[in-house]
Amino acid sequence: MRENVKILIADDTELMRLVMRGFFKKLLVNCYISETENLQDTYEKLKEEKFDLLLLDINMPNGDSSPNTVIELKKVYPDLHVVMFTGNDKKTLEAEYKAAGAFGFIQKDEHMNVSTKEIISELFG
Repeated sequence: MRENVKILIADDTELMRLVMRGFFKKLLVNCYISETENLQDTYEKLKEEKFDLLLLDINMPNGDSSPNTVIELKKVYPDLHVVMFTGNDKKTLEAEYKAAGAFGFIQKDEHMNVSTKEIISELFG
């Protein structure tokens, strides 16, 4: 497993950020995790630091994250792995976001830990 992975968790809910931080800390060695609460702060943080992975909530204050958001992020940060994170239905949204350049999709449900582990293993295993 790769060490020193830099992750940005962009989610407006503190509990979700805390849960995902715990998953990443458990699955990765010496990972660096930063957090933002809205889309505008996410853009600012990405300008300030280079990240390996962006966990991006779809519904957030100051702008939702659409497939176009992913396209624009990938243009500016082609090496950034964008993983969508949402309570919305994965089955109806995943294909569109992956077509836009998202690496993966984690639905906020009882299987988040399994999805997170699979994505981490694919990316950094």
